[in-house]
Amino acid sequence: MSGLLYNRKASAALASLGAGGRLPHAILLEGPAGSGKHLAAEIIARYALCTAQEKPCGQCAGCVKVGKRVHPDVRYYGVPEGKKEFPIDLVREIRQDAYIAPNEGTCKIYILEQAHAMNAAAQNALLKSIEEPPPHARFVLLCENRSMLLPTILSRVTAIELEVPSVEQCAQALETLAPDAPEEERRAAAAGAGGNIGRALELLGSAKPSKAAADARQLREILVFGDRYQALKILAAYDKDRQSLLDLLPLLEEGFAQAALARYRRPAAGGQEERLTNRLTCEQAICAAEAAAQAAEQARRNVSVPLLCACMVERIKAAVGG
Repeated sequence: MSGLLYNRKASAALASLGAGGRLPHAILLEGPAGSGKHLAAEIIARYALCTAQEKPCGQCAGCVKVGKRVHPDVRYYGVPEGKKEFPIDLVREIRQDAYIAPNEGTCKIYILEQAHAMNAAAQNALLKSIEEPPPHARFVLLCENRSMLLPTILSRVTAIELEVPSVEQCAQALETLAPDAPEEERRAAAAGAGGNIGRALELLGSAKPSKAAADARQLREILVFGDRYQALKILAAYDKDRQSLLDLLPLLEEGFAQAALARYRRPAAGGQEERLTNRLTCEQAICAAEAAAQAAEQARRNVSVPLLCACMVERIKAAVGG
């Protein structure tokens, strides 16, 4: 259950719901991709289908089958490949199947991925099932943003929000989840993912962590000791790759934040950290970190990449006296 390591509120909520022996008929799991929604849905299914006295035991046939995704009473539905919306036909299929008795367990679990991708017609069709569900049916809706669901749906579900861990917590989790990856790449992936453990694991499977880490170190050096043109030349490579820029900017922010902290401890002799510490005041490093964080926020809001990069460079150079 590593995906819920730092989701204490969600873990507590799930334990509370399962402790009574009867789960709500409809649960909404909200959180960004990679935050652990699928794992939370699996935990719910285990609570519902576990045959041991202490649930979920993780060892009975029900728990094992849920973990392997082979339990006949757990059904997964989502947006079909090549489609942008959760089809109403799938909702109708769920409604029909919900009235069929369970195969092995005491109930049937319907896990609806990307529920936020349902249009109004599909949500209204689903509403009929969760308003008056068959006694053996349980619905688990996974969504990234509950505001995209109808108020009538939200009023009939028990909502649980999954939080994204801090970058430091994510890096700690990766020590266990990806022990073979170099520490620098784990930290780069954690920062690039903004603490999102699932996203960080995806980054570790690509070349992005090492490239983002290398570019961030070089960019930090240039912004302090070089000129604007050199910095903008590096950032120009990200003009048409917003996602990679979003991997880079948190690393740049973290680098300047570490430079600020280094003022209060002894940096490694002769390293980049010592050079930056000798060059920057704590206030300058903090201002530079804030500029990188602001640029990342603008990137998430689809502000023009060249524009936000140019503004960030100017702000950082002004902060460091360049």
